[in-house]
Amino acid sequence: MSAQALGMLQGLAGANQKGEKPPQLFGEEQARQAAATMGVTFVSGETIKTGDLDGYRAHYMFDDISKVTVKMDQGTDNLAPGSETRKPPFGFAFTRGAASSVLTIQMPDQTPGAAGALPMPGAGSGSDADKAQAAQAMAMMKMMMRGLFVDVALTVNGRIIKSNAPYVEGSRVTLLQLDFDKLLADDAALLKLQSAKGVKDLAAVPGLKVVTEPTVTIEFSR
Repeated sequence: MSAQALGMLQGLAGANQKGEKPPQLFGEEQARQAAATMGVTFVSGETIKTGDLDGYRAHYMFDDISKVTVKMDQGTDNLAPGSETRKPPFGFAFTRGAASSVLTIQMPDQTPGAAGALPMPGAGSGSDADKAQAAQAMAMMKMMMRGLFVDVALTVNGRIIKSNAPYVEGSRVTLLQLDFDKLLADDAALLKLQSAKGVKDLAAVPGLKVVTEPTVTIEFSR
């Protein structure tokens, strides 16, 4: 994210920890904490600095994908101290066969309100003050989310024979993709996102690719 947005997030997080140094959001310590939560092993990491953007790239390894759990709010504990931890949305099962193998992916909870994992400023109650506050919040979000691109994908080591996933390119399956520049540039897309009562309502939102099936299966061969 931009250095300006990173500074704002550190300031917000630090406000919850009076008298303490603002928490670091990107670094090896955070990457190792995430590894312990996901059930993987931290291998290495490096700081990312590109123009006005700051970040961190972590490399992990695992022996058994069925023991891996991936949360979309991974590593955000410092942003909301004391907040309730969400149920890990991605779970995996793997069956090895002689001719082909099958990977099963449990997708995020699809009950109404699941889209709430993407909080967006509302339109307010209708008063001028509420509308002004909502507009200010949206302007701040657009500034903080500028250039943000989230891509959750899985690549199998082999050829995909069949899958019920809608986004398959070669051996790569996209599970979730968010292009915030496209999303925040389209007011209609924002309205769809705000009014969504479940994952299926998000399928046609510009800038968003999401799997609507609760379980994804991928059969592939080496």
